[in-house]
Amino acid sequence: MPGMEDRVWVGLVVSLVVAAVAGGCAAIREVTGFRDQLAQAQSKVRIAGTVETEGDAAGTLVVLLARRVEDGDAALVGVDSYVRRTPGTFLFVVPPGRYQLGAYEDRNGNGLLDPDERVARVIDSPVHELGPGASARVELLLKEGSALGDRIERPVDLLSLVERTDSEQREFSLWAFSRRGEVVGDLDDERFGAEAGRRGLWRPMDFLNEELAGIYFLEPYDEDRIPVLFVHGIAGHPQEFQGLIAALDRDRFQPWFYFYPSGLGLDSISEHLARLLERVQIETDFDEIAIVAHSMGGLVSRSAIYEYAADTERDEVRLFVSISTPWGGDLRARRTEGARIALPESFRDMSPSSSFLRRLFYEDEERQRLRALPRRVDYHLIFGFSGRGTPCNDGSVSCTSQALEEAQEQALSVRAWNYGHVEILHSQQAARRVKLLLEGRF
Repeated sequence: MPGMEDRVWVGLVVSLVVAAVAGGCAAIREVTGFRDQLAQAQSKVRIAGTVETEGDAAGTLVVLLARRVEDGDAALVGVDSYVRRTPGTFLFVVPPGRYQLGAYEDRNGNGLLDPDERVARVIDSPVHELGPGASARVELLLKEGSALGDRIERPVDLLSLVERTDSEQREFSLWAFSRRGEVVGDLDDERFGAEAGRRGLWRPMDFLNEELAGIYFLEPYDEDRIPVLFVHGIAGHPQEFQGLIAALDRDRFQPWFYFYPSGLGLDSISEHLARLLERVQIETDFDEIAIVAHSMGGLVSRSAIYEYAADTERDEVRLFVSISTPWGGDLRARRTEGARIALPESFRDMSPSSSFLRRLFYEDEERQRLRALPRRVDYHLIFGFSGRGTPCNDGSVSCTSQALEEAQEQALSVRAWNYGHVEILHSQQAARRVKLLLEGRF
């Protein structure tokens, strides 16, 4: 049996999660069982770096990661790819192992290496042997004259270096099976409901291995309609947005949603969203997008907007609407610091003193230089209050946190209604307001 202190921590964590999901129930076994999930995540290694070109880039840049098989043969197993429209940074999160990297310049956009395209060959690169929790930094340069020319007879799919099953692939890359524009005909599918949302909080590695993470479309992409990306909060799920989606003018807008494991750190999640947005933009060539985010999803979205703009030097994100977002964090999250049980990393980032929250609004540690959203992003703030209890709150997040002064200063409008934390998503006021903001911006 756990000691009294551990029981107190468990009670605190359960109360935090119950509040976060507005009446949901996280079982004690989910809290205590998170330890195994955290151990899996912490054993991953990070391989980061930059890919550059001599002279100007003439096409999309594709970074390739391969694992050298450790059974004695010389085979390389393709693990994952990272696609950039411009030179810049990349990141892979993978299990321990021996890795090599390469890159090529996809000038014709077919996803393959053609004879006239510059390449840094995987097989020529150094081997990086990385143990649990280790990291490596790699600089890749695509040089003039590096194309293979007549040494290859036809385009080559460099990622498919050897055949492997889906289950084998899952052992390689944390994000390799993320969905990029999968069309979902029915949002009522149980994959997008409350149980999957709780699994994303308490069993994030299982969530990833079940291939739930990614950006989904509710219908095939239509270049004549503006995408609206919905981003849920902690333990949240896409079905929570059904009311807002139903109010959209579907002749002008197409609903997308981002589903993610909310138990991971918010830096990792926002980086993932930014990279998926970049990949989807390359594949669909959308030129405008709106983001509507609830609760912790607002924190994720704001961070991803910064990353997307910095890495792509593009401005497709034109509207950002946050609903019930804890911009100032949650004091209960601060009280979980130092807990003797394993807790979701997102709790740490929700603490009012977290570096993640500071970076959302400030450029410096001293909080002297405000950090503005990209120039073409119109931001609007919506929050709720329950009408019960003091200080003011929506049953989960304080009004002070939702209406943080720094957020209000950057918002073009602020609206508040008497609704609970999740209840507000199903209100007519929120649906009308989001519809009005979309139609006014586009």
